[in-house]
Amino acid sequence: MAEQPKDEARPEDQPPIEAGEVGELRDLAFEEARHRAETAKSLATWLVLILGVSVALHYLLFVLLAFAGKDEAMKGLNAIFNAWLPAISSLVSAAATYYFTREK
Repeated sequence: MAEQPKDEARPEDQPPIEAGEVGELRDLAFEEARHRAETAKSLATWLVLILGVSVALHYLLFVLLAFAGKDEAMKGLNAIFNAWLPAISSLVSAAATYYFTREK
């Protein structure tokens, strides 16, 4: 018969760890209003940050491409930004509208 491998993590002279008692199972406390408020706040904050970063990144890349003389790349960047801006700005306006008028 094959010999069973010893548990390398626990020496023989240490007793096993006790797990404690198992008590009554209860539901976790969940505050829906607080959860909704935190979600709305974080969603609005992240969308505004994404809008700000995308506008700043667009202008930074546009300036770099202008100094490099890359006219075709600037046209492509403008096409991408013109498609991106309406999408993200509508999300930001919807999130901001919900965030500031959710109590009414």
